[in-house]
Amino acid sequence: MNKKTQELGLTNTNFITPHGLDEKDHYTTAYELAIITDYALKNKTFAKIVSTKTYEININGHTKSLSNTNELLGNLNGVDGIKTGFTNGAGRCLVTSTTRNGHQIICVVLGSDTKKIRTRR
Repeated sequence: MNKKTQELGLTNTNFITPHGLDEKDHYTTAYELAIITDYALKNKTFAKIVSTKTYEININGHTKSLSNTNELLGNLNGVDGIKTGFTNGAGRCLVTSTTRNGHQIICVVLGSDTKKIRTRR
């Protein structure tokens, strides 16, 4: 991941863990998350996954429904994904992509106290 950030010219991002939980020297910025998101959305499989509101899987004969935790997906016109997150250090976070009239907007919210605040219009 760090190699890719270097390729993208990002200088304020450093990954220590693959899961993103709080770790010394694991950091990024809202701006660089937007650049990473723009790059990732060029991958059609990734774009399809993050725009999916719910998906059913089968585990040993039992059906399980998985739900995207992005509160805006399916509730706000044009929202087509990405990712929520929470750690004690980062607070509640949300990276959202919205496409309207052929234009894509990526919005990054970091450090919100609550889920309600991170999705406030």
